[in-house]
Amino acid sequence: MTPISLTCPVLTGGAVPAIPTMSHTITVTRRERHLSAKQRWALEILAAAGLRGCTGATLLAHGFSVDMLADLVHDGLATAHRQTMRIGRRKIQIARMRITDAGRRAIEG
Repeated sequence: MTPISLTCPVLTGGAVPAIPTMSHTITVTRRERHLSAKQRWALEILAAAGLRGCTGATLLAHGFSVDMLADLVHDGLATAHRQTMRIGRRKIQIARMRITDAGRRAIEG
């Protein structure tokens, strides 16, 4: 790698040196996901739920932890959206989760 020497614009009368370009190729490999049995099961439930997805309460009732569900969202395997529902005269907030394409690929492979 070529060493880069930068000078302070104040010392050079305001002149800024040209920014060198990199000629190296950066290769990004797809990270291999290792799903636990619980993560796989949660994704399979979301996949079976179709476009409507599942509520967070339904997934919690199956025994999944909030942290594990949040990890699925953070890793891009699922999405979570808040939704307001009316039950009688009351409005409640729920979280609806859906599987992503990446989540589908993760349970296929």
